Amino acid sequence: MRTGTKWILLAAIAGCGTASFAGTIQPGDLVVYRVGDGTGSLVNTGNSVFLDEYTTSGALVQSIAMPTANSGTNHSLIASGTATSEGLLSVSANGQYVFLTGYNATPPQTGLAGTAAGTVNRVVGRVDLQGNVDTTTALTDYADGNNPRSVASDDGNNIWVSGGAGGVRYTTLGSSTSTQLSTTATNLRQLNIFGGQLFTSNSSGNTIRVGTIGTGLPTTSGQTITNLPGLPASTGNPFAFFLADIDPSTPGLDTLYIADDGAGAGILKYALVNGSWTADGTITAASVRGLTGTVNGTNVTLYGTTGGGSAAGGGSIYAFTDSTGFNGTIAAGSTASTIATAASNEAFRGIGLVSAPEPATMGLLAPAGLLLLARRRRQNR
Repeated sequence: MRTGTKWILLAAIAGCGTASFAGTIQPGDLVVYRVGDGTGSLVNTGNSVFLDEYTTSGALVQSIAMPTANSGTNHSLIASGTATSEGLLSVSANGQYVFLTGYNATPPQTGLAGTAAGTVNRVVGRVDLQGNVDTTTALTDYADGNNPRSVASDDGNNIWVSGGAGGVRYTTLGSSTSTQLSTTATNLRQLNIFGGQLFTSNSSGNTIRVGTIGTGLPTTSGQTITNLPGLPASTGNPFAFFLADIDPSTPGLDTLYIADDGAGAGILKYALVNGSWTADGTITAASVRGLTGTVNGTNVTLYGTTGGGSAAGGGSIYAFTDSTGFNGTIAAGSTASTIATAASNEAFRGIGLVSAPEPATMGLLAPAGLLLLARRRRQNR
């Protein structure tokens, strides 16, 4: 049993209608994509997926299980236990939903990441702050023959997805097909929205590492992905990233942090100076891939994740507060602290930070005949 949690086994009975299997996700808490249930090895033929809620001090609050079988309009959502590029998380721009991706399959699924999307649909999961799960979006044309990796949304209905093939695509909640927005780069990683603009990260080719996709939040084909000015375009291994506005004299987003798991890298800091992104040092965080943050004045507190790709899993949640301000250089030797670690046969992937939401009401369509395990919020929090 994990410290500070209460284990509750809930039975989903066919025909019981809407049910909720988790407690409320608290604004200000972290949400981590976890693959593996701790009882068996992580495998490339598929493992169960959970969203783990943590306090920012690293205390586990609850876990929300994704369905492992289809029921009604909800689909299963599993992931490869050994594919460390999968599982990047985002929180919708309106703060109401956590988004994640996976496969509509039941383990074991041979050649999971290489399956055709028309046969093994790539699934978008949406979890509201009441803990209700929606996996009605199962796409036949997303990340075909490759890994689904990331999803972003502004309002919970508009959805942008990215993966190892097919580029960035646009769809809506509950859809089965999507629109490819750009052919500039097709092997992509994190998607996210900052300041009303859609961004992506990429490590293939020699033209893009972190870039904008068209202007604003595009929904039609013919878009161009443009590398951020001044940012190295052909070096580095970026995954998740976080953009902030901390300088009153610089309009809009002016500070960028990138989770780069390349050799000798970590969390890279950049500042927008005279229209060009300028390097401001590195925070040591071994093999970091997930990243999120929060701003308090000129201080930025970052939270990152790394996760194992072996059968035993593993991973850490990192934390670091950058108090150097806009265009302040991170001191040499600065190292993120570890606030939580994954259990055996479990692995961390992406991370998100939940902000204050607007009111939202969404129901969970219970998977018929399944037993889902959920860990409820501790009562004395």
